[in-house]
Amino acid sequence: MKKFIPALTIALTSATFLAACGSSDSDSNQGAADDQLQLYTSTFATAAIAKEIGGSDVTVEMIVPPGADPHSYEPTSKQLTAIAKGDLFLLTGTTLEPYSKKIKASLKGNDVRFIETSKGIDLLEASATLHDHEEKGHEDAHAEEEHDHGKYDPHVWLDPNNAKLMAASITTALAKEVPDKKATFEKNLAAFNKQADTLDQNLQQAVDAGSKKELLVTHAAYGYLAERYGFSQLPIAGISPSDEPSQKQLAALVKEAELHDLKYIAFEETVSPKVARVIQQEIGAEAITIHNLESVTKAQQDASYFDLMNENVATLKKALQ
Repeated sequence: MKKFIPALTIALTSATFLAACGSSDSDSNQGAADDQLQLYTSTFATAAIAKEIGGSDVTVEMIVPPGADPHSYEPTSKQLTAIAKGDLFLLTGTTLEPYSKKIKASLKGNDVRFIETSKGIDLLEASATLHDHEEKGHEDAHAEEEHDHGKYDPHVWLDPNNAKLMAASITTALAKEVPDKKATFEKNLAAFNKQADTLDQNLQQAVDAGSKKELLVTHAAYGYLAERYGFSQLPIAGISPSDEPSQKQLAALVKEAELHDLKYIAFEETVSPKVARVIQQEIGAEAITIHNLESVTKAQQDASYFDLMNENVATLKKALQ
């Protein structure tokens, strides 16, 4: 809930009371907003899940602007001030938020609680999410990548079963803040889990129905999706979209794509490296859209977790056919 400085004098309290007697409907609406928990998040996925669980009892703000890269984003001083006035900051708790330690240090002594939503999730090592075609040079490049961006793949939410665990962590955190709303949050969690189970089935059916088991993508964000449903990702860039391959690696990737007769390349709307367009032209692939849910475009800010993940179901059906 939003934090306020208490009234300093009886006179101020009286004046506030008198003003309230003539308050408008907008004043009442503001009062309702004041009762909401103020949540800040680092990724779209976390924000979207928090909205599903919190419903009308929370306001959620993602600190990374639309289209920005969460891997390299640094919060502004204005955002730090806003976060300090909030109730919860929801992190994935993986290697995606290198700035989190800085935020915690700068907000030490404030009431805001930091929640790591990936606790309890089995994290995949970044190198384990790559396809077996990797040559020695490519492996070395990704080893260096792990050093820069962490040992583990942070995109845990792309597996709906992991998203359920994140939702459970958020439910516990919200119930601790507002015990009276615990039953409401748990009801919302049950509804989320039901949708996640349906999504899980649809993703598996999309992969099982395909004749191909390789997905050509712009960056290595889809390890959890591939691991869960039984296909391989062929990423052009590494865990971070800024990690571009060498010419040798590009040649190996083109050869692999041609070997499997891949006709599609999955682009993200917030990440479109030029090198991916080069490969698209080289193999004559059609561009299709996939969502990593780290960050979204401005037009997608009000979309739900399930909106974008269901679009991913359609993408897998087409790409793996």
